[in-house]
Amino acid sequence: MPSYDFIGDIAIVKFKGESQKQKKEFSKELLKRPSIKTVLEKADRVKGRLRTAKLNFIAGENKRETIYKENGCRFLLNVETCYFSPRLSEDRKYVASKVKKNDRVLVMFGGVAPYAIAIAKLSKAKNVVSIEISRECSRYALKNVGLNKTYDVKIIQGDVKKKLAGKFDFIVMARPNLKETFLKYALNVSKSGTRIYYHCFCHQDDLEKNLERLKEEAKKEKREIRILSVRKTGDIAPYKFRYGVEIKVGK
Repeated sequence: MPSYDFIGDIAIVKFKGESQKQKKEFSKELLKRPSIKTVLEKADRVKGRLRTAKLNFIAGENKRETIYKENGCRFLLNVETCYFSPRLSEDRKYVASKVKKNDRVLVMFGGVAPYAIAIAKLSKAKNVVSIEISRECSRYALKNVGLNKTYDVKIIQGDVKKKLAGKFDFIVMARPNLKETFLKYALNVSKSGTRIYYHCFCHQDDLEKNLERLKEEAKKEKREIRILSVRKTGDIAPYKFRYGVEIKVGK
């Protein structure tokens, strides 16, 4: 059975060896849903820092742009050029719930601004800064700020290694599945008491090792961190998960 996601009126399907005829038949069934106008095949895995994947047109309207709705927010995006996971809807809502009144919030790897806008909509943050390296995602992020009227969200296009400045109370590291943790860059803009929400990707047996790695990296930056909690936020592969790690920064 193929797996699929709905992003707005587009269905993105990951087939498992089906023939072209079978793909067409399956797509016809998806198009019977009133909300679905386009079916695309995920032809490659998400990869690289921009987290993009090749999508092949299968049926319906041949398009890539759509508007996706969740948590009272709307997001305009191109599903092929911009990484977006509808499976992180609850994670975005959860993260927004952890933001305190008047927090200055930073979202690293901000994409089309789903975390930043959810935080602006669902919390009482003082302001939110979202940084994204992709020009395409940043372009949509600016549009989404207007679409949601969350004008206290600031969109910065650029590399988080070069663009970070100031100090923040809460930092969201919605990082891609890469070897580098990027933790030291978050610590550079953290103060005593800053909370960090960090995406960690690993096999369940390697979780403790990855958490220790974060503590060791903090020590190299002459900072102390405390792991407050860890929660599964998605499946990556058999026994491999995306974890949401809540961290508190010391002195």
